[in-house]
Amino acid sequence: MSTHKWQFTSRFRYHAFGWNSKLPIQRIKEALSEIKSFTRKDPILAAEGAVMLLEKLSPALEQWIAHRVR
Repeated sequence: MSTHKWQFTSRFRYHAFGWNSKLPIQRIKEALSEIKSFTRKDPILAAEGAVMLLEKLSPALEQWIAHRVR
């Protein structure tokens, strides 16, 4: 694992924001921008960032799907 400190990880917290606002989309775009900045310099690091983003988004998506199914 790398020693890089991703900035976007602190912005994705459990119940940090609702899905009815523009903030989640903005945060996802910021995270993607940060990850993309490493794709040419260090593709492995960029891949680690992508996996970390998916790990952060997974609980939120599960919660959103469970809320929609009810």
